[in-house]
Amino acid sequence: MQKETQKVCLPLPSNLTKCVTTCKNSEQYLINFLQNLLPPSDGKSAADELRKTFIFSKLRSKTTRNVKINKKFLTTRKRMLLGLGKISCNSGLKYTDLLPLHQLWLKYIQSVLGDKFSPTETHNPIDANWENINQQLMKADFHGAKISVVKSKCPSLVGISGIIVQDTKNTFRICGMDNIMRTLPKDAIVIKLYLHELTLQIFGKQLSIRPTERTVKKFKTAHTFEL
Repeated sequence: MQKETQKVCLPLPSNLTKCVTTCKNSEQYLINFLQNLLPPSDGKSAADELRKTFIFSKLRSKTTRNVKINKKFLTTRKRMLLGLGKISCNSGLKYTDLLPLHQLWLKYIQSVLGDKFSPTETHNPIDANWENINQQLMKADFHGAKISVVKSKCPSLVGISGIIVQDTKNTFRICGMDNIMRTLPKDAIVIKLYLHELTLQIFGKQLSIRPTERTVKKFKTAHTFEL
């Protein structure tokens, strides 16, 4: 047994290792190694065999591991507890800071209504054209619109005006000229919407839908509402 282990530890023959010190290139070392190891008849063709390209050697596996990334989103309850999506009374917003937003909204609502609505023309609510205007107004985004309360179930809300900062499903969050943030319930008010020189009255109950859902909803024709 000891003799066998001694044979394993013996150095390689000189004919196998003599090309190590003379060849710096690994490819040339392999060619020399094969030429010294193989018979003379096969050693001459070793270099030609190494130059051959194999088709399947280029086709490497491109399979990637499907690593599942656990994206933990906040639930609605956690968002409410953290106060996300709410504008507090101490947010520092001023009425003058919202005037550029109101100007952008005026351009936006004019582009939404297009040729259907012109400030210089008079429109009868019974006309078919007015129904199209009404549909577009109900689907519009009211962030930046200037409104005032003309009727309400709560008398203390009448006369409140300001620019809409937040539009939720059931409320309008507005900033008045006194820089105070107020919350208006939609179901309990009739608002006056200011479009340049014109004013339009809208029942807040018509807008008691989330803004994202309101854009795709088709509203039914209704001329009278109960406040």
